[in-house]
This record gives sequence, structure tokens and C-alpha cells, in this order.
Amino acid sequence: MDQLLAVVQRRGPFTAQFRRLKRQRNWLVELDRLLDSPEDTPPRPTRRSVKRQVKAFLAQLEEQAQRHPVEAKVVAHICAIFRQRWPRLFACYAWPERYRTNNDMETFFGRLRTRQRQIHGRKSVHEFILRYGEWAVFIDPTETFNQVLQRFQQFDQAKFDQENERFLKAQRRLQVLYRFRHHPRRCLRQLEQQWAEAIRHKSC
Repeated sequence: MDQLLAVVQRRGPFTAQFRRLKRQRNWLVELDRLLDSPEDTPPRPTRRSVKRQVKAFLAQLEEQAQRHPVEAKVVAHICAIFRQRWPRLFACYAWPERYRTNNDMETFFGRLRTRQRQIHGRKSVHEFILRYGEWAVFIDPTETFNQVLQRFQQFDQAKFDQENERFLKAQRRLQVLYRFRHHPRRCLRQLEQQWAEAIRHKSC
């Protein structure tokens, strides 16, 4: 009993600090809840509604900091972090196909790499990424044939040709970077040869 009382007495001076840290942690939990509100419960969160709620909550924190100066530094730090990221913080609500956090994006790419390893039986998926580049995100193995066919029917030929040209340009850039990283001398010789031919054709 004496030992238990001694432990309680030692914790006594930290009671106020513990409660303050717990309260500040609850601020972050509430902000995370506002930013990650469930999409399946109506009404569906929009960029404007989430922004309004977060802005109101930060205003409450600043008002509370005026009454409790000891927490003003933490509140100022939280508000500064949010204001630095404010223009990009709510983009995912305007475009639902975008991932809200880096963890969500890493999870998506992890599933994509795992799926390609299962398909090809190769540990490295570098060739797959090099082949498709940023367009790899449009590959969805869960789609049925009818869903893929329906998506193809929505294509506009002019827009497709324009996007395909951009894809080929990005693919050539990735290929050059890959060759330069693995065979720098050979890559430089090829670039010098292409440059010389371009100058020769221009002079003619």
C-alpha cells in the first residue's frame, strides 16, 4: 500500500500536464475525424463542407488559446501547419478518385505491384512501371469484360490520340532515364548521335 501511495504521489505533479496533452491529442483526433468523415453516410462530404468544418474548429482552438495562453503555442503550430497546406488539403473531396493521404496512395500502389507479380511471376515490376508509367493507375484487374467494353465505348478518338501522344512522350523519357541509369556511356553516345543527326538535317 505504501508503494502504491508513493507512485500516486509521484504522478500528482504531472496531472495537469497529462490532462493538457490529452486535450491537445483530442484536437488532432477531431481534426482527423473531420477530414476523414465516412462517405457512405449521407450527406456525402464535399470540399466546401469539410473546409467549413475544419475552419470553424481551428477558430475555436484559437479562441480557446486566448483564454489559456499555455496552449497558445500548440494551437499556433496546428493552425500554421493547416494553413500551409490549405490550398491542397481539400482537393480529394472535389475529385473522389484522388487519395486523401499518402498511406492510402501507398496502399493502392502496393496492391498494384502485388497484382502484377501474381500475373507475371516476377519479383520486380520495374518493366511494368516503365511500360505504362503514370497510366498504370488506370489498370483495374477487378473490372469485368463488359465494364471494360463499356469504358472503351466512351472514348473520344481525338482525345485518345492526344493522350496517346502524351503517353508515348512520357514513355520515351522513362526509357531514356532507365538507359542512362544502367548504361550511361551507351546512352550518352546515342544522345550525341541523335544530336549530330538533328544538326545535320537542320543544316540541310
